[in-house]
Amino acid sequence: MDVTGTTWILVADGDQARIFEERQRAGEVREVVARHMGRTGGDYPKAAAHGATVHDRAGHGQHGAGERAPHEEAEDRFLERVAESLAEPARGGVFQGLVIMAPPRALGVLRQALPKPAQALVEGSDPHECVRETAEDIRHRLRHLRAKA
Repeated sequence: MDVTGTTWILVADGDQARIFEERQRAGEVREVVARHMGRTGGDYPKAAAHGATVHDRAGHGQHGAGERAPHEEAEDRFLERVAESLAEPARGGVFQGLVIMAPPRALGVLRQALPKPAQALVEGSDPHECVRETAEDIRHRLRHLRAKA
């Protein structure tokens, strides 16, 4: 087992994304604060003129009949932006392994949107909501994930 090389742990949901770093396998896990990302207004779809509207059951929002809810579209755009942000560091060798921790829906969007350089480095994933956990919590999740593999 190779214990050298940096592993990035992407922890995300539809609102925010955090990157944690493990520089040595089974070593300390720390957050890379400069890589924190949050959903912005630019992630929301532009308003379009349309006929029929429906009310969203998750709030007071409305959207066109047959369209996806704006908050789902915004989540997807945000997660795609997060995935794309990993391309350059992956190509540049900033990390040699990638683990993704996200709720199932977000995990699916991230996996599908990952650029090829980052896809090739994926070691595993954890389909749970853990974006608000501490670095130590993420370290424990990572150990558990690797133990199952």
